[in-house]
Amino acid sequence: MDSTLLCLACYEDRLASVFETAPELRLFRAENGQYCPAGHLSLPSKDPTDRTSAMLACGVTHLLCGAMCGRTRNLLDASGIDVLPWVRGSVEEVLEAYRTGTLNKLALPGCGNKPGSSMCRGRGRGGKGRRNQS
Repeated sequence: MDSTLLCLACYEDRLASVFETAPELRLFRAENGQYCPAGHLSLPSKDPTDRTSAMLACGVTHLLCGAMCGRTRNLLDASGIDVLPWVRGSVEEVLEAYRTGTLNKLALPGCGNKPGSSMCRGRGRGGKGRRNQS
């Protein structure tokens, strides 16, 4: 039996743009090649430590979310949760893309179709990066 407990950081019926501001975590368990609802957590706290503890208490093994700050990513990585950030889309789109291995199609803009990378950002305005002001 697959022990995967997938967690999606949501705002309404979509992945939240930023993990730290997601008001709800939706949980899904793998059953017969599909992901079935397994519960949800309402998150009043924005503290990354509280969010990590709540996910661990529920047995979350994988997290799919939008953007995420480095401190939060480090906490989750250290806790053993497999993190796939920089993803966008509706809950249904994300679950299907995860199931079929096509999350790259749902990468946030500026990520170069690489959700899950630790540093996924654009290079600044116009893609030229920051220039010296000397």
